[in-house]
Amino acid sequence: MNKNRPRIKNARALSWLVILLVGLGVGYRMMKETVTERPFDAPPWLAVGVIFISVLALILSYQESASSDGPEPRPAFQLPYFLSKWLNYLGQHGRLVAFALAFLFLAYTLYRIPALILPDNSFRGLFIIWTMAFGLYLLALAPPLATWQWDWQRWWPLHKQQAIAISGLILLALLLRVWQLETIPFTLAGDEGSQGLEAIRVLEGQIRNPFTTGWLGVPTMSFFYNSITIRLFGRTILGLRLPWTLIGTAAVLITFFLVKRLKNKQLGFIAAFLVATYHYHIHFSRLGSNQIADPFFMALTLFFLYRALDERRWLDWALTGGVAGLAFYFYAGARLTAVVLLVVIGYEFIRRPRQFWQQHRTGLLLLIGGFLLIAGPIIQYAIRFPHDFNARLNTVGILQSGWLENEVLIRQQSIASILFDQFRRAALAFNYYSDRTVWYGLRQPLLSPFFGTLFLLGLILSMLRLWGRTADHRLAPMVAWWWGGMLLGGMLTESPPSSQRLITLSIPVCFFIGLALWELLQLAGRAIRGLPVKGLMLLAILIFAINSLTIYFVDYTPQRIYGGHHAELATEIAPQLLELSPDHRIYFVGPPWMYWGFATLPYLVPRADAVDILNSFADPLTWDSVTLDKPAVFVFLPERLDELVLVQRSLPSGERFNYFSPVDNRLLASLYIVPSAVP
Repeated sequence: MNKNRPRIKNARALSWLVILLVGLGVGYRMMKETVTERPFDAPPWLAVGVIFISVLALILSYQESASSDGPEPRPAFQLPYFLSKWLNYLGQHGRLVAFALAFLFLAYTLYRIPALILPDNSFRGLFIIWTMAFGLYLLALAPPLATWQWDWQRWWPLHKQQAIAISGLILLALLLRVWQLETIPFTLAGDEGSQGLEAIRVLEGQIRNPFTTGWLGVPTMSFFYNSITIRLFGRTILGLRLPWTLIGTAAVLITFFLVKRLKNKQLGFIAAFLVATYHYHIHFSRLGSNQIADPFFMALTLFFLYRALDERRWLDWALTGGVAGLAFYFYAGARLTAVVLLVVIGYEFIRRPRQFWQQHRTGLLLLIGGFLLIAGPIIQYAIRFPHDFNARLNTVGILQSGWLENEVLIRQQSIASILFDQFRRAALAFNYYSDRTVWYGLRQPLLSPFFGTLFLLGLILSMLRLWGRTADHRLAPMVAWWWGGMLLGGMLTESPPSSQRLITLSIPVCFFIGLALWELLQLAGRAIRGLPVKGLMLLAILIFAINSLTIYFVDYTPQRIYGGHHAELATEIAPQLLELSPDHRIYFVGPPWMYWGFATLPYLVPRADAVDILNSFADPLTWDSVTLDKPAVFVFLPERLDELVLVQRSLPSGERFNYFSPVDNRLLASLYIVPSAVP
């Protein structure tokens, strides 16, 4: 008899497992039918499915929860001699001096910023002083040297497998994000081009202040960061997208360390693997736009927060505040980091108020100090120019923009009814509704029905475990993260679900999927002796990866959905226009449907001699908008293609080139190239 053959180990656990699996099968079927058939705008079966999964989560919540490794002993590093000497000196004589200098440097930065608003003034020195302020703050709070010793020979055998596994995972994440970066997605969208143009303005010295906002209210620090790779790789798609590819890859690594600290290293690897292979996260990691910084800053802030709560290290409290403050210099959605941080701290305080205050009151003050040191300049800007600082929120927020009031009048519905519609569209972006924008435009929910069912199970299970007998407070940050992002970035903004505002949820969604799989397989392992739990988990996450990568690289990419038709047109014709632009004048016959100022064109075809033809050509052809003193390129959009006949008649020596979309053979544009300047 084979001793390794799976056998029943715990009949009660097995019965619960059977009930859960049958229930999940029914819930999956409900989700699949509502997604594929879509019988109603808000199908009642979808609500039944959510309630059904909630009952299953309630059952699972009373099983043994996934264990938490807790804080590990912190390995320390043997510092270089000069740094050890400096820290010793600070420890004996000067920590207070460094602490005071940090805030003096901040005060000087805030004092000088208004005086440097003239175009010719440089902020480089002030940026260095601002950076030094936070550096001094960290040095003042550095731990004693005794904790900075690292025995490599002892550490490596204990952590070798983990180090190799996570290194391989990060390499996989990077390859999935950097492979054919210039052509996947093919289109360079207009918003990408606009951010690229802002980075060019940084390189050309037109934007000098990193503590202000620029295009669409986006903080200029984002463009300074983006300019680094454009300086290295030139005005290319690669140079524009690469910085955010690195941020997206780093988010995978931070996900591992965050979930490892919250729960355990096995679940940390599972969650990180799911994020690394999740098509939604991959897509936004491959764009030359800063939304992917949202999940990165949130994960890093929560990691430092829970390391501070676990180990009570002053340095971690300072880093928590500093990272949360740095998030304010990127996409507006990253401000959610501070909101979730406050909610999580409030939850931990409510759980045990007296003990929390006694243990962490100094740390909270240090967190505030770190936040002010980093965010101080942008907070000053927000106070001085609140409309500019909140420009994007005022545009897309349904309360700030007046959208909600207008919808009440247009739809003739109550505020509560409209808000509920907003809520369900945002909350079910991963299960039922598809993206309503060209930022992603995936023509299906952000999760397949099976993994969407697991996501809901993990989310509801986590919510149930926040309180009561089976309470697990380590789930609070992920729950707060998901609800905060869904409400503030989804429900309370126009046109949900909008994928660019919900990208921060990619990490908690993958965590909830991993948690549901973990709990189900742990229950299965308790029910059936000899069950290959690890093998089944590996199979499940591989199925997720294969399904996700197929959706993105096989199904989605060839459709050229991202960016819209005009961006596809601009990306398609840009190489030939770039080749011709030094010697030719470009006449863009596209208004009012599209103008040369569509940012993809000026980014990819820099310094082109281009003119928008605003008025239609007449017969006989007049040259009010055309000066034929050099070879010309006429770019005709399909909407104005009938005017090409007039140009051909007057300039018969030209040559016509048609550009078609490979997706549906649709005409994108016609180029008419005239080599001679004489009509």
